[in-house]
Parts: sequence; structure tokens; C-alpha cells
Amino acid sequence: MSLDQPIVMVIAGGEWQVPLIRRAKELGLFVVNTNLYTDSPGFRWADVSRIADVRDISSNLRIAREFRPDAIVTDQSDIAVPTVAALSEELGLPGIGCDAALKFTSKAKMREACQQLGVPSPKWRVSDELHELAEFVCDTGFPIVIKPVDSQSSRGVRCIHGVAELAEAFTDAKQYSTAGQVLAEQFIGGTELTVEGISCESHHRSLAVSVKRHFAHNPMVADRLLYPRQQSEFDFELLMSQHDRLVEFMGLKFGITHAEYKCWNGRFYLVEVAARGGGTRISSHIVPLVAGVDPVGMLLRMSLGERLELPGKVIPRCAAVLQFVEFSAGVVADIRGLESARNVPGVIELHPNFKIGETLRSSADDRTRHMHLIATGTDTGSALATAAEAIRRVEVRYAAVATV
Repeated sequence: MSLDQPIVMVIAGGEWQVPLIRRAKELGLFVVNTNLYTDSPGFRWADVSRIADVRDISSNLRIAREFRPDAIVTDQSDIAVPTVAALSEELGLPGIGCDAALKFTSKAKMREACQQLGVPSPKWRVSDELHELAEFVCDTGFPIVIKPVDSQSSRGVRCIHGVAELAEAFTDAKQYSTAGQVLAEQFIGGTELTVEGISCESHHRSLAVSVKRHFAHNPMVADRLLYPRQQSEFDFELLMSQHDRLVEFMGLKFGITHAEYKCWNGRFYLVEVAARGGGTRISSHIVPLVAGVDPVGMLLRMSLGERLELPGKVIPRCAAVLQFVEFSAGVVADIRGLESARNVPGVIELHPNFKIGETLRSSADDRTRHMHLIATGTDTGSALATAAEAIRRVEVRYAAVATV
């Protein structure tokens, strides 16, 4: 295939890939998008769409050989990272390499890197056998977090408080793991924080930090990420420095990063780190607003072979909040006030994750949260006030109450 414009192949075509595809089009690139579903949101924006499971390396490789792309990329999707790395290696294109892809998608490899570098890490064990994890759990004590060793969107993640809960949690986590393995780790208390960053030429710069909050009914699922403009009670400088060292130690050549940490007893414990941007528009919308850096554009340019320098030290330009909204359970009859809420000054995006006729239940994981919105302000207070006003304007009416 011969075109005057460079060709970029985007692996995964879900909602969170749309900003990457649209940014590629803005840069004048021809986009080939692959995903498993015919109604994938990315297909509406790509020049060419092809059906392929993002985990199916051979199918995606056949498509890549058909179009001979100049770059292969993904963003905001963990499960696509190994496929992108494998295809890039096979075709001799710029990529992070299969070894680095494994380190940034296997939670066991992340734990090993923390231990080698001296970064605080909880006690942990990984196995595909229930009895091996049972021994670890009994030795370590409760509570214990059970999770797939390689998955995304908090699927299969549970915090258990007794041996009686282990078997069910193990089975649930294992079904979401590509490797068929389950990680059990000591529960770390404290406050969760996220770090967004960018790697260029094997050096890393942290760009934005958020303070995370979780749903009362499900402490494994976040209901808010708050990016303050002013220094908070946490030592962001120390956290960002630690994160920069960890990413460089793990060998990421280039690309966007997203990490989660727990601040406990004055130390930052890694929850996980990924070689892709944070989902729900974090890398595409929030980071540019807060840090004044375009990580998605940088990813595309580096994937095409352009050598870029790290941004300088970032000073937050505004505060931002990513808020997830939980409505009452029931069958949705109508949704009112969406446009009014979107018109609140400072609201960047507001999107319900359900339609009329669907049944709402409590969020079980990141993908089942009912609605998200992104709001900004000159400081934390104004950003939160903007989000609250937008939420106040949205009304969900019900045809029936759901049986939970």
C-alpha cells in the first residue's frame, strides 16, 4: 500500500482509544484501527478498521503486513501493550520491546523491580495454584488483596478478610488473567495516589499527580481522582522522583506512563505501573490541561522515530478532577440535564456509561461506573465546585427499581 501520508496502526478501538486516533488524524496520519467488535468507537474515526482481538498477535500481524504501518501504538489499554511491542519488534519499528512490555503488564514483574530497586513493596506471592496462595495468606495475615497478575480496569480485584473468601476470589481473579495466574499481596493502608508521566530516550519525567478516593461500597474502585494545583499534604516531589527512577530502572525507552501508589506511614508503595496513559481521558485530556504537555502527540511522534527531549520540570497550571458518579439502582427510563451539566464553565467532559432501558447496579469494577466527568478550576475548591454543580444538574429517572 502506497500513501503520501505516514500510516499508524492503533491496536484496540475502545472509547479510550478515540483521543489517540483523533490526535493521529490531526497530525496528518493515516490510521488503521484493530479491535474485536464491529461497533468499536475507534472505527468511526479511523481510515481503515479491521476485526482482531487485541491479544491476538498473529491476526494483528497479518493486518500490519497488509498495510505496512510506519508506527504501531496504543494508549489507555494494558492488554494491548504486549501486542504493540511484539508487532513493532517483528516489523523493525520503534517500540518498547517485549521484555519491557512484560515488566509493565505483569504485576509480579513490577513487584520484582521494586524489590531490586529498593522501592517499598507489600509482601506478595503469585501462583496458578490455590493451595500455594493459601499458604502465603495464612502466613501473612489479613486483609489480603487478590488480583489477576495481568488485567485492567480493576476486574477480578478483591480485598479479602478471611480464608473462607479465598477460593472464590482466586477463581474470579484467575478468569481475568491472560497468564492464568493470581497475585496475592499484603493490604497496604493509607491514601492512594496516581502519577502520570512520559519517557523519552529512556529518561522519564513525572507530569501530574492525583489524590485518589474510592467508593464506600467497593474500596477497590475509585470514585474520584483530584489533581491539586497547590502542594498537598503529600510529598509529591519525593513521589515523582521515586517514580522517575523506577520507570527508568524498568527500561522504558519511550512512551506514556500511568502508575498508582499508596502513601502509608510516610512511604510510597507501588500498586502498579503501566506503559500507557491513564484511562478515562487522563493522558489525552487531563495531563495537557494540568501540565501543559501533550503526551499523546509525543507518543505518536516518538513511535514514528522522532527523537524528543523530556519536558522541563512541570508546575501545575490548574487543578482538575476526574469524578465518577454513582446513581441509584434501577431500570433507566430517562436521563435529563446532560447538556446543561456540560455547559457549566470548567466542565471539560461529561459522559454517562449507560443508556435508557439499561439496569443500573452498584459499580463492580472500573468499567461499570455509571458516569464520569472532568472539571477544572484555578484551585482545588473551584474544580470540585464545578464538578458538584454539573452533577447536580443531571437527573436519572427510573422505570423500575433494580433487584440487587
